[in-house]
Amino acid sequence: MNRLSLPAPARVGDEFAQLQAKIAELFNKSVLVSFAVLFLLIGIIAVIVGGNYFSAQAIEKNKPSVAAVTPAHQIAGLNQTIKSDELQAKLTAITTQPATLTVGEQTKQISPATIRSWLAITHDEKKAVDYVSIRPAVIAKSLNEAAGKYIKAPVNQVAVTRPDGSSEVIVSGRDGTQLTDPAALNTQAQQVAKTLMDGKGLAFSTGIAPLPFQSVTPAAFTKLIEVDVVTKQMYLYDNGNLSYSYPISAGAPETPTPIGQFKTYAKFAKQDMKGLNPDGTKYLQPNVRWISYFLPGGYAVHGNYWRPTSWFGNINSSHGCVSLPEAQAKQVYDWAPIGTTVITHY
Repeated sequence: MNRLSLPAPARVGDEFAQLQAKIAELFNKSVLVSFAVLFLLIGIIAVIVGGNYFSAQAIEKNKPSVAAVTPAHQIAGLNQTIKSDELQAKLTAITTQPATLTVGEQTKQISPATIRSWLAITHDEKKAVDYVSIRPAVIAKSLNEAAGKYIKAPVNQVAVTRPDGSSEVIVSGRDGTQLTDPAALNTQAQQVAKTLMDGKGLAFSTGIAPLPFQSVTPAAFTKLIEVDVVTKQMYLYDNGNLSYSYPISAGAPETPTPIGQFKTYAKFAKQDMKGLNPDGTKYLQPNVRWISYFLPGGYAVHGNYWRPTSWFGNINSSHGCVSLPEAQAKQVYDWAPIGTTVITHY
């Protein structure tokens, strides 16, 4: 009968120890391999990053500077860079080029000073250059201001109805003028700004058309003072309604009252009035009351205490003012604020 033979205790222990040693050796080799791979990856990354950095530095170092390739006179948009010692010659060429503005059939030369105002100049001391830029908004503004001198507001015809039902025109109508296209000069200013520095000449133009007058009545005015220097009568209208009427004395034939449409601009309760007579002698009228000036030069509606009541409505004898008895002058003074329209007529 055979028996199962078992290894001796000492032999089993040796085999187990050998197995542990092999496992440890394998583990140590795996760790070393892992570390080796890790260091290899780190090295590759460092090489790539370092290579990119040094390449970028080399490119930046060898890249040509902007100053080296930008011409001193390069135009960029509406700006120009000019060497400082050449600035005055360039400005002269720009500002003295032929330049005109035509409004309707009227042509006006544009002065060098006006063209110079269209430019803004910034000096760079370090680079010894000046930066000249064009200001389109300034061009448009100056053109519209110049054209505006040809624009006239219409004078509306004013007709009144007398108590007897008759109608009278106290202001004759006159047409005004207006630009046919108010935006035209703004558009031209934007376009010319692109070629202004070429110095080849400038020409602006805009059409003009009549602006018809309208026919109105005293209702067109909040308050209206009408003075008829022929009949020597004054009428006060409040929103078109006749509120008061007074006999007056207007300017003498040698010192007539100005004819036209005006507005009161100053008032004084009392004032000494002085001036020159037709023969050149001086006059002084003290303590004149209830004065409303309607035209520079001393023309006013005021009270008159030195003439008899019978004078008013019958004799024109003033130095151009419109006078009436003090009691009635105070009514006018209190009734008509500054800005009231005054119409004088024959």
